Amino acid sequence: MIQADSAGLVIRHPVSAGFETRLRLSTVEWISMAYFAGITVAACARQLDVRDIAMIAALSMLTVATVASLRRNRDRSAWLAAAADLFPALLLLVAYRESGLLLPPDSTHHLDFVFIRWDRALLQNHFAQAMLQAGAPWLQHYLELAYLLCYPLVPLGVAAVHFGARRGEGRTSSGKLQIAMDDFWAAVLMATLFSYAVYPFFPLTPPRVLFADVPGPHVEPLLRRLNFWLLDHYSVQACIFPSGHVAAATAVALAVRKHAPRLGMVFILLATSVALATVYGRYHYAADAAAGALVGTIACQVSKLLPPLPAHTLQLHRGDTMYLSKCHQHSKLDSSGVNTL
Repeated sequence: MIQADSAGLVIRHPVSAGFETRLRLSTVEWISMAYFAGITVAACARQLDVRDIAMIAALSMLTVATVASLRRNRDRSAWLAAAADLFPALLLLVAYRESGLLLPPDSTHHLDFVFIRWDRALLQNHFAQAMLQAGAPWLQHYLELAYLLCYPLVPLGVAAVHFGARRGEGRTSSGKLQIAMDDFWAAVLMATLFSYAVYPFFPLTPPRVLFADVPGPHVEPLLRRLNFWLLDHYSVQACIFPSGHVAAATAVALAVRKHAPRLGMVFILLATSVALATVYGRYHYAADAAAGALVGTIACQVSKLLPPLPAHTLQLHRGDTMYLSKCHQHSKLDSSGVNTL
């Protein structure tokens, strides 16, 4: 029998009366469960094809179960620990593809024509044109590279948090390192999954497709061709508001800065470059990028308010004589040992 109490989920064995298991979910698991449960309900409400609903439900359950399983077995080997820390990046890809199934078409492009007015005022003024002209072609190449880097930025953030936590704590315990990773992923998942959850309500077409209005002088595409190839083959062919790229990059940068301040400044520079690249390359409207940066910042602040829940608490009771407890003891990182990497 499964019950819920203030400590989490309680699983009582139906045969042995004195046996119970307490399963306490981490913040990352709660966020994942909430998103995938919501996307499954939304798929049913939108009356999608039965196969699509079944696929969404199955993928959602499999993804959340894998996250939970890896996190509970991370201490068994270094490989499992690495998989537990990196698997949420794959979760983001699954969430992105699932949310794309809920996107309603908008042939009127009403919101696009609202946002393009702001972009034209921002990009077609004398100052912006002069900057692009003066920086050509290297500024344009750099911005395209920055947009390409938004994909490995999340796993690089994982590596930076690992490096920063170990550098700051010396030989970091598994528990403290897991707290740092929970904090990182709570911010990144909240920012990115929120963007995926709301963008079906804001149907947009990428400005590069609808308007083809790249500002500044014409520059040989180079990396732009690679960006286009990735988007043509792996994107949902829609413009996300808020920008998931910018939201994720901002959350990654601020989360890394918390655990490795010097490395965090590098990530903040990269996140800023990603935001500028999305607008310059017409991958997003300026409103998308601004909203994404705001969502990433808020998510990082909210993650600081969330209590660090243990990945699991296992308690076995048999009468009043037998007690066995296995628990990851989570505590906040010592504020006196601020990492200044």
